[in-house]
Amino acid sequence: MKQQDIDAWVKRAEQVLAMSGWGSLTPIHMFAVSFVEAFYGPTSVQFKSLKDSVDAMQRNSKGGPPAQDIAAFCRGVIEATLAEIKAGLIVNVRAQIQGEVLGELITLAKDALTETTDSAMQVAAVLTAAAFEDILRRLAGEKVGLTGRPKLEQVVNALKDGDVLKGGEISTANGYLKFRNDSLHADWAQVHRFQVESCILFVESLLLKHFS
Repeated sequence: MKQQDIDAWVKRAEQVLAMSGWGSLTPIHMFAVSFVEAFYGPTSVQFKSLKDSVDAMQRNSKGGPPAQDIAAFCRGVIEATLAEIKAGLIVNVRAQIQGEVLGELITLAKDALTETTDSAMQVAAVLTAAAFEDILRRLAGEKVGLTGRPKLEQVVNALKDGDVLKGGEISTANGYLKFRNDSLHADWAQVHRFQVESCILFVESLLLKHFS
C-alpha cells in the first residue's frame, strides 16, 4: 500500500473517532471492517476476530443487536489498528509474513540443489523463478501501488520509476526475466545451475532489504 493511501486511511479513521455521535451502528461497523481488512487482510486473525466478536454479540443479545456495545467495540478496534499503523507495526508484520512465504520457496529451491540430478535442478529453477516473479510483483503492489498482472517487464520498469530498484538491481532484474520465462516454460536447454544459484542470491538480497 502506498504511503498516500495509508495517510488517507489514517485521516479517515481519525475523523470517524472524532465523531460525537454515531447516529446508527452501520457507519462505524462498516468502517471498522474495511479498515481492518485493508491493513491486515481478509484472511487475517484480526479480521476474523472482529467478525466473530460482532456476530457473537448479535447472537447473544436478547433484545435485538446491542448497537451501543458493538459501536464501542468497533471504536476500540479502530483505535488499536490506528495505533499500530502509526507505530509502523502493521507494515512490518505484513512484510515479515510475505518474506516468510517467499523465503520458504527459496529454502525449497536450495534443498533441491543439494542433489546433482537434472530433475532436481529443474525443480529448483521453477521454485526460484516463481519466487523471483512473486517478490517483484509484491514489491510493485506494496511500494508503487501497481495493480493487476502486467507483464513482468512492466513491473521492473515500475519499480525502477518508483526508485524501489536502484543501480545494478535494475539490470540484474531485467537479466533474470529470460531465466524466469525459460524456467516456467520448461525450456531446460536454456536453464543452467549457475543461473538458479545467482537468482537465489538476488531474491535473497531483496528479501533482506524489503521484507525483514
